[in-house]
Amino acid sequence: MDSIIDFPENKPPLLERFGLYYLNLFKKIDRSHSVFDMSDAELSKKVRNITNRGIILSSLIGLVCVFPTVWVDVHFTDSPFMIHYGWVAAVTLISILIEFYVLFIIALKAVYEVSDLINMRATQSDLLDDGAFSVKHILARTALELPDPQLKILGIDPFERISKKNLFVLSLLYKAKIIVTNFILKYGLKFTVGNTLLGIPVLYEALPVECFWNSMVIKRVVHEARLRLFGFALAHQIANNVVNDKLLDQLSPLAQTGCLRAIGNAVVMAQNYHPNMIVLLMRFQLILQISEENRYDDWELFLDTLKKVNDQERYFLLDLFTVSAAFDGKLSQLEEDSLRAAYGNDYDSYYPRLLQLTACLKDGRLNEALALCKLDFVAG
Repeated sequence: MDSIIDFPENKPPLLERFGLYYLNLFKKIDRSHSVFDMSDAELSKKVRNITNRGIILSSLIGLVCVFPTVWVDVHFTDSPFMIHYGWVAAVTLISILIEFYVLFIIALKAVYEVSDLINMRATQSDLLDDGAFSVKHILARTALELPDPQLKILGIDPFERISKKNLFVLSLLYKAKIIVTNFILKYGLKFTVGNTLLGIPVLYEALPVECFWNSMVIKRVVHEARLRLFGFALAHQIANNVVNDKLLDQLSPLAQTGCLRAIGNAVVMAQNYHPNMIVLLMRFQLILQISEENRYDDWELFLDTLKKVNDQERYFLLDLFTVSAAFDGKLSQLEEDSLRAAYGNDYDSYYPRLLQLTACLKDGRLNEALALCKLDFVAG
């Protein structure tokens, strides 16, 4: 499999290795259930409980770590500049290091609990334990909010149609949110109510701000972990169904190549390296035993393939394209702009299904999503 994947850097970053270390320490529970054995309501309830525990713990650590910084800031307010801000800088640095460390552990534990709930070990796959898109690597990056590795699979470049400069700017803007929120709230309170509110220095507003952002981090991390793990489970279930039903045997060589073009173009149009799409692509590559590059991310070639295959094969490819486009839980503007060219006269049949599947994945309705992932030779 390594021969079809081109990594600019082979070694995982330090933080990802940190995440892998702790994921390996967490206690493994041997379960026999499949995630598809549970109802969507039951899954949602259990994931919500995991999220709430993470939010409570992350808020508490935020309070504990920010309080010393605020107390020092208030205590040394009337001290000389160097003494005042020397103490603030020292205590802030120590508090940040402790908070980030504990918050990382909380996030790792939360995503591990989601994976244990979904019981990925019930999925028989060589993608579970090895490689950059194994479950543990995906979970480590999700918990620590690390970017997925840049890569090309079979020559498919997910960033072919997106500016890397824009990605960098968006990352910086996100990291600045907590600083900007704190600044606006602090000086907004100073200008409106003065240096104190109900006898409490307004500097203490940093406490609820920190709790809020820590809880948002955990909520987002668990949400993304659920999406990625659901996508992993769905990709393998779809691939297993295709193998068991011998669907690919009914496709011409051109249509089989079209399968990789359907997924490859969805990867490019999503404009990110979302693991759900990468795992789906690798599963179909393994089934089809295709290991040569053949411009699988070429949009015009995919449209040409849709014109040349017979109607039944075209419906199968559109099913696969729809599933692939929905697999990251959202639709990019590039996807929205390109869908009519692919769907043609069947746009009104496939587009509502695409929206419904995207919503199911985003909201964590796994069984409903699986029903919408059916691949066959019928339109819609």
